[in-house]
Amino acid sequence: MNQNWIAVVGSPRIGENTDLIVDYLTQTLKNKNITVTKYILDSKNITTCSGCECCIKTGTCIINDDISNIINHMKIADGFILASPTYNYNVTAQMKALLDRTFCLNDYSDGCRSRLLPNKKAVVVGVCRGKLKNSMGFTVDSMVKTLTDLEVEIINTFEYYDTKNQPVNNNPNIRNRLDEMLLGI
Repeated sequence: MNQNWIAVVGSPRIGENTDLIVDYLTQTLKNKNITVTKYILDSKNITTCSGCECCIKTGTCIINDDISNIINHMKIADGFILASPTYNYNVTAQMKALLDRTFCLNDYSDGCRSRLLPNKKAVVVGVCRGKLKNSMGFTVDSMVKTLTDLEVEIINTFEYYDTKNQPVNNNPNIRNRLDEMLLGI
C-alpha cells in the first residue's frame, strides 16, 4: 500500500534553507513511492489558538482556516515532516500556531491519549543561522514534544547549523545525509 505523508514548512522564506531541506526529504520519500503533500505555513490563512477548550470535548477545533485542513490531513497521513528555522531560540510563529492548534488531537476523556490513528511516523527538522547547538534553542524540541504527546513515532531529527556561512544550497553532502535519515522508511 502506498503511504501518504505531509510536509509542513514553518519558514516564510520559500526556496531557502528550511524549504530546500524539506524538498530534499520529499524527493527521497517520493523515490520510495510515498506521496507527499507539502504545506508552506506562511502562505496559509492561519488563526492562532484562542484557548477556548471547545476541542477538549469534540476533538475538533472550532476555528475553520487552513490549519484545520492541515490537521485533517494529519489525521489520515501515515507520516509527517515538520520543519522550522529558529527564530529567537524557537520555532517560527507560523509553526507555533500549528503546534498549538494540534491540541485538538489530544483526548482527555480518560487521562491523555492521542486522537490520531496509531503507527504514525515523523521526521523533525530544525535550521539555525547560529553555529552552536544552543543557538537552536527549543526549535526541534517543541516539534518533537508536540508529536510525541500525540503518540507519533519520531523516526529521526535533523539539525542544520550555520546557514549564514554554509547555506543548504552550497552543501554538496546534505542530500546524502538526508537520504540516510530515511533509509528505514
